[in-house]
Amino acid sequence: MPAAASCSTSDSAEMDIGFRTISRKIDIATAMAFKQSASDTILVKTWYDQSGNGNHATQTTQANMPRLLAGRNAIVAGTRRADNTQANAIPRYFNIPAGVAFDRLGNTKLMVFASSVSLQGMTPYEFPNNAQSDALLLSQSNAMSIRWYPGAVNDKTPAAKDVLEFYGMGTGATGSGIFRTTGSKSTITAPTTLAIAGGYLGFSSVASAWNKAARQDYCLFAIYPSQLTDTQITDARTAAIAAFGIPTSFDNNLVFVGDSITEGVYTDDCKTLPRLASAAVSASNKQIWNLGIAGQTMATIATNQAAREGTLYSGSISGKNVFHLWAGTNDILAGTGVASTIMGQIQTWVANRKAQGSSVRCVVGTCLPRTGFGAAGSAKDLDRQDLNTQIRNNASVNGYTVADFAADAVLGLVATTADTSIYPDGTHLSTAAYEQYAAPISAAAIIAALAA
Repeated sequence: MPAAASCSTSDSAEMDIGFRTISRKIDIATAMAFKQSASDTILVKTWYDQSGNGNHATQTTQANMPRLLAGRNAIVAGTRRADNTQANAIPRYFNIPAGVAFDRLGNTKLMVFASSVSLQGMTPYEFPNNAQSDALLLSQSNAMSIRWYPGAVNDKTPAAKDVLEFYGMGTGATGSGIFRTTGSKSTITAPTTLAIAGGYLGFSSVASAWNKAARQDYCLFAIYPSQLTDTQITDARTAAIAAFGIPTSFDNNLVFVGDSITEGVYTDDCKTLPRLASAAVSASNKQIWNLGIAGQTMATIATNQAAREGTLYSGSISGKNVFHLWAGTNDILAGTGVASTIMGQIQTWVANRKAQGSSVRCVVGTCLPRTGFGAAGSAKDLDRQDLNTQIRNNASVNGYTVADFAADAVLGLVATTADTSIYPDGTHLSTAAYEQYAAPISAAAIIAALAA
């Protein structure tokens, strides 16, 4: 069975999209070959249920169909207008199939998804109030297809191609896209449910089980036919954790905050910075959070995400809470002479994280070059160098560890941005770059922070 059915904005004819042979990713690259012009967009109209029960997720209205985005290897729903305002945003979403019965606690239905990116602990509203808050990415790197699990779940490691994989962003009372929010989402343990076509979506787990053989994280969500109380949501979450054997206690809590380079836009399966760096840290039982958001600035982190990050602090772990920040490149791209402003925001961020408890350790990464900054010695590149100098010089007094990516003899050179084996697009890092350069630097800084 194909993974999905698609069409284009210029041609409504349906085209099936298959799975890639080895990774079992949805084959977005092949689908993009159907584009008839540079402005053409490939849309997804059907997401096939691989269980054979025919409960496909569908969207028959072309204007509301989620779209494929090859550059991010993702399926995107809930797209804002070009001016990034909520007004007149076009909702893009799938409908819950009519054949999906609600049979779990409080008439809920478990939906399970696998992810090859670092989504341990993710929830559908992980990033509130940021510039891309209404963009739901149906997988950063591995768009899979659907399987709806009944109340009695025995399969704790479902096959990668049998589940729906996604993570999402959705905020605001009128948030568009597959997730329609209905209220505040400021807590992890008792979230407000999110309205979805045909039901409500609330998370069933804030942790995930890592299946090393399948190279997948397994995370759980619960679908409700109507809005539940916080108690019912918690009950569903507890049942899901028990059904799938998801760990609930950890020695160390590692939170990665940043932009697309932290998120892992150009990486292969399981090769994001949080995944690779965390694997090199010898903590026995780690909870990993990837809060990287493409396009995010230090300004948005400082003003909009602080409360969300704060909820990721864990007071119950036996080890440390490590907050790993790598940001600033998008601030510099937007304007020059901003190094001191960015540094001030970093210092405030560090102070806020450290104020949460004595177990908190902070890591701050230096800013890499990118083609958008211009040649070495250009105004933006000088601003980048200024910021990096300030990050290094303020580490001791502000109590954080530096992950000095920019000091690397290869990764930190402006000329290297022209090497597509390291910088595929002159900005983002390749899988090889993460493995050989960025992840070891990050891991070393985390290890040093844990020992401090």
